[in-house]
Amino acid sequence: MIPTEHLLAGFPAALRAAGLPVDPARGADFLRAVRCARLRDAADLARIGRVTLTGSREDYPAYDRVFAAWFGGGPGFATPEPEKETDAPPRNRPRRDGLAQVAGGAAGGRAASPDDVAGAKAFRAPDEDERRALDRLERAFRQFPEVERRRWVPAPSGRRLDLARTGRAARRTFGETLRLLRQARERRPRRLLLLVDVSGSMQAQSETVLRFAQALTRARARVETFTFGTRLTRATAELCRRDGEAALARLAAAVSDFDGGTRIGESLEAFLATLTNAALARGAVVLVFSDGLERGDPAAMRAAIHRLARLAHRLVWVSPLAADPRYRPVTRAMAGILPDLDALLDGGSLASLARLPARIAEIDRQPRGAAWRAFREAPQ
Repeated sequence: MIPTEHLLAGFPAALRAAGLPVDPARGADFLRAVRCARLRDAADLARIGRVTLTGSREDYPAYDRVFAAWFGGGPGFATPEPEKETDAPPRNRPRRDGLAQVAGGAAGGRAASPDDVAGAKAFRAPDEDERRALDRLERAFRQFPEVERRRWVPAPSGRRLDLARTGRAARRTFGETLRLLRQARERRPRRLLLLVDVSGSMQAQSETVLRFAQALTRARARVETFTFGTRLTRATAELCRRDGEAALARLAAAVSDFDGGTRIGESLEAFLATLTNAALARGAVVLVFSDGLERGDPAAMRAAIHRLARLAHRLVWVSPLAADPRYRPVTRAMAGILPDLDALLDGGSLASLARLPARIAEIDRQPRGAAWRAFREAPQ
């Protein structure tokens, strides 16, 4: 039996396979509309899909065929007659009743659950291969950059002679200096700031990225994680827990915009509007996990990224779209922020995320703004 959330989330992909131009943003709008609307029957869902997933009347015949095949309705299932206002459902009717009817019937007895309507996120348990990969990740995080502090501490191969300790040691050997003691700058991990896109277009990758963030939080100090979709949520406290599955369950309850819409610019502006958050970005390695499919004004996203790049030590954009070697950031939003990025890396799988520690160590030794130069010099 296919859960209802999978049934609804897979419908935009089925339309794309049939040749309709349904981009991830339209799919996110469809899911958000289904979550907010009062669904009485399949006709209500059909109308919502037509409004959010089609671009013109010419798309209706293909849309109707895919809708009928996907949800198991008979002829005319996706072409309802306009309803009258007197036929509207009562305001006190639970939304899940209509959703359960849509998901049931000839489609194979698929039943709705309250989680679908409430937008709750259910994390699956990782398999053994994923567990081993996450364990290896915790060891690999030692390659992340560190920062030198002003304080000097004893070090066997330090670059400065420690005269005080050398003198004290000489007094214990009757004034004979038998060994020169040295000191070096104290080093500590550079702060890492993770901004994770949990919108509908990142539905297939957000769970993997959050497990990556959880492993990173457990392995290193000074790690901060925020999620964003249509709003900003600080997730550090939930990810710090030692019990991984319990931590993700608490995170699912704390984040209310999983698999919803995308407002990257507004979310980043909200992050920077708080002085405490802006201080977290100052001097940090900032990792933004997102496909960059902005539904709002690209100017807001460009302004927020420009300010974030000025605050951060390094700003790295990690996108699942970069897994394709032919990918080019040509949308208005991504093309506008590219000069401010130090790298644009692949984040489409756990294996690609496992390569991040070594890549970031390399980026730390490169000049700023290397992402723009890399794509400019790449063969077309």
